[in-house]
Amino acid sequence: MKVPTLKEFRISESPFPVVDPSTLPDNIVAALDIFMMGRTVSHPIYIYKQDWQEFCGAVERNDIKI
Repeated sequence: MKVPTLKEFRISESPFPVVDPSTLPDNIVAALDIFMMGRTVSHPIYIYKQDWQEFCGAVERNDIKI
């Protein structure tokens, strides 16, 4: 499965780029929430771009089933 592309941006006081997952379909958000457990703080408005890229790679490798 291919996940949607999310545009990266920067927020003030964050040294790392982030993405906004709020527009993702519910099934992808649910899988992302599980993936994010134990990582950086899961946030309904943004997550770090690196976490998003790791999630996308895991989905494409079928390590995460959606």
